[in-house]
Amino acid sequence: MLYDNTGAAADTNAMYAIATGNLLTHFGKTELKPVADYTDAMVENYDAAVYIGADHRVPLPQAFLDDVRSTDKPVMWLGRNIEALAGPDDAQNAQFRDKYGWDPRAATTVDSSKVTSVEYEGEKVHRETQGAPELVVPFTGTTDKVEVLATSQCTERGKPTSCMPNGSPEAPWAIRSTNLTYLAEVPLDYIDANDVYLVYTDLFYDFVGSDAPAVKQAAVRLEDVGPASNPKDLRRVAQDDVDGWKDRLDAGRSVMEHAGLGEPTIFETPHYGGSVNSYVAMAREYDARYEQGDYYASILTEQPSEAGKSYNQQFPFTVSDIYGGTVYPENLGNIPEGEQNNHAARTPEFLVSRANANLTVRESTASFFFHPYLDIEYLKKTVTGIKKLGYEFRPVTELK
Repeated sequence: MLYDNTGAAADTNAMYAIATGNLLTHFGKTELKPVADYTDAMVENYDAAVYIGADHRVPLPQAFLDDVRSTDKPVMWLGRNIEALAGPDDAQNAQFRDKYGWDPRAATTVDSSKVTSVEYEGEKVHRETQGAPELVVPFTGTTDKVEVLATSQCTERGKPTSCMPNGSPEAPWAIRSTNLTYLAEVPLDYIDANDVYLVYTDLFYDFVGSDAPAVKQAAVRLEDVGPASNPKDLRRVAQDDVDGWKDRLDAGRSVMEHAGLGEPTIFETPHYGGSVNSYVAMAREYDARYEQGDYYASILTEQPSEAGKSYNQQFPFTVSDIYGGTVYPENLGNIPEGEQNNHAARTPEFLVSRANANLTVRESTASFFFHPYLDIEYLKKTVTGIKKLGYEFRPVTELK
């Protein structure tokens, strides 16, 4: 996993790299490196390489460019700087066109505000337009050597609109030619609603050659259960069975054990917010976390953590994140009765719609949490809707 670590966007690039690296751990061991540290033939030491091109002002090492052009290893390239791969002269550019079937120097851009969805595997997937200001379209027209994996759909006021020089309302969003996979953007902004994040995730299966079978798995967590919880509420939920930090961490575990609740093995960070040190401590003390997580640019930049330089990530499947621990996915949120924590009220129907979006990933997960003091009908509606999508509820430790 290669990223730019210089320039004004270094912090953002670090967060993108961490997020992608976290996803890739689902498929195997992952290493994050600044592209500036790339050395000759480094790619040959790995099964595959991903480069995040989020800053067009950063020069790339010649060794990296040469190796990408010559290697047989799978390479995924996101967003900017793809024109550097075409080479500095016409002869090298011609070699690239001959091998890959397209010309990065002829790439065009599309205004991000026009691309409201991406077509993938026959389905239109929602795209948030507030992330990247523009998309880099690798080519126009058709070419026999390129497989278009996903297509941008341009609309204006809900109707198809021209966004390409040829007048087309469609443009390649993800393509593959020989061993090179290219994406028109870095789809890692607004991921709680930007479903192209899910397309990005699903592309990794074929990219790394994963033969994992498709699954539809679901889980629910009972939230804010404590000494003041009403036992009747807890029994009511349990009977329905949804249809059918180091000293501080040790102290918390002891409380659970002394209460006769057994030794906890999975941790949830309060309000999903912790420091780097606390997350590392959790990974050492517990088998896993079940949650969404906060990740900080400082992990890679080695600079003090600052507000605005962190990234909250939800996962479509189980990962082993950069802190060294297993993370079981919670990716739907919860059902509040009103606005909560600066979030608008979410209904069971909304959670079910997000579960439906998660079907974009072949190992689909629909996982949420519920407060037992709420009307149990909320829980029943959510579970029923998720089951109708084909999901099967299972213990969290069985989530793939």
